Amino acid sequence: MNAERMDWSQLWYPGPTRVFTADEMARAGHDKPSRTLLTVVMLNYALAGFVLMQLAPPVATAALNLMLSLGGVVGWLGLRRLWQRPDRRSLAFVSLLGASVLMLGLIGTIELKGLARGSPERDWVRGAGMVLAMGLAVAYWFAAVFRAHQVEARLREQAEQQRALDMARQLAAAQIQPHFLFNSLASLQHWVQSKDDRAAPMLNALTAFLRATLPMFNRQRLALGDEAEAVRQYLTVMQMRLGERLRFSIEVEPAAALAQVPPGLLLTLVENAVEHGVMPSLSGAEVQVLARTDAHQLHLTVQDTGPGLALDAMDGTGLANTRERLSQAYGPAAGLTLDNAPAGGCIARLHCPLDPT
Repeated sequence: MNAERMDWSQLWYPGPTRVFTADEMARAGHDKPSRTLLTVVMLNYALAGFVLMQLAPPVATAALNLMLSLGGVVGWLGLRRLWQRPDRRSLAFVSLLGASVLMLGLIGTIELKGLARGSPERDWVRGAGMVLAMGLAVAYWFAAVFRAHQVEARLREQAEQQRALDMARQLAAAQIQPHFLFNSLASLQHWVQSKDDRAAPMLNALTAFLRATLPMFNRQRLALGDEAEAVRQYLTVMQMRLGERLRFSIEVEPAAALAQVPPGLLLTLVENAVEHGVMPSLSGAEVQVLARTDAHQLHLTVQDTGPGLALDAMDGTGLANTRERLSQAYGPAAGLTLDNAPAGGCIARLHCPLDPT
């Protein structure tokens, strides 16, 4: 068991040790501190100022007011710097600068008010200034650590989401390729051995399908037109295997072809239509693929003329994975529905925000 190592540098150089890049800060969000945090800071500063004002000698109240105002301005500027760059180099810089400004302001206030050397009022103002400087340093440290932890948490969340998306893409690839490939290769082997004329076209179509699909699962987004070509090759291979039992049409609007989508969405819907719409039907069925856009949405429709959905039908692994990937990529702005078509068969409708190149 590895024990946590002690960072001794924190004793003389405190603060967050990680230095975030500009890209990391941009991904974490250059947002402003929350209202809750600002309210807590201001209330604590006001409370500290109120207590000091109650304890201050009457002759020192004006000097204290000046120091509190100066401390508020310096503190706010330093906190803004730390919110944008929460590392200990920035923390050391703003702490040193803030303390220097407060001390200069303290000296100037003492001289301006003419507080005599050795007088209780002068000593009290000096002590109040040191308390403010120490409080400012603690506030700076808290702000730097809080912001650094917030940025790290957001980056970890994004990394986890990305890992989930990567796993989903790998799962989709694992679902699509082996079952389809094994059956297609078995048909191809039989046709080669029997010297069937369908062997060469099948090999060409299968090669084109692999060329289109193998690289696409390593990408986060893919032009829908590229995936539609992979779907066309997939249906061509399946048509060779099933003969006249499978008929298909693919219609992709030019704007829809440019849309960037998570790879494998359309291919999964078409596979589902072939497996549950075409294969169970002795007379075969037709698969129709339509992709269109409106002002802000991409709409995919995959319809078959097979037996339709069973009353107790539930999502298989492929459809469940598709819904999860849509949720991860677009949240509630995307959706997938399956219904029985009015003229028979099943119709799958997928919509998501339009993301053109």
